[in-house]
Amino acid sequence: MSLNKYELVKQQVSMPSVIGQYGFELNRSGFISCPFHSEKTASMKIYDKSFYCFGCGTGGDVIKFVSLLFRISAPQAVVKLSSDFFLGLKTDTAYDKKNEREYALKKLREEQELKTFRQEYMSKCEEFKKLRKVVKNSKDFIETAKAQARLEYLDYWFSENHWR
Repeated sequence: MSLNKYELVKQQVSMPSVIGQYGFELNRSGFISCPFHSEKTASMKIYDKSFYCFGCGTGGDVIKFVSLLFRISAPQAVVKLSSDFFLGLKTDTAYDKKNEREYALKKLREEQELKTFRQEYMSKCEEFKKLRKVVKNSKDFIETAKAQARLEYLDYWFSENHWR
């Protein structure tokens, strides 16, 4: 299975359509109950091309969702999506192992980058809270000026690196 079939499926099939196809209903806020862990309230946010569960931390694209939902490999998920959404892709069951491995490595790298970004984001949020207290409560001009300068940098960083 070539990598461009993965990209073709991701371009042609949206997450909301996958959710509807497999029997889930979005609430008004775009959430569903996560099928990957038990919960009482909907914690999985459905975006146009991806999903993320704020309960268990699972996230990804349409291929990963179908792969996890049906406990199948990514190439098998592409075959299933192609069949279920009548995409007409030529899909043979003897898919190329090399491309599957490359796709899995690419997704793993993307997930690791996102995890690292989230950690950095949360760290900067904590630093921002502490610096605001310093600016509000400090009587020392130099300490306040340093804290204010760092807050300005963090404000810029947040504007440039909005939540992905």
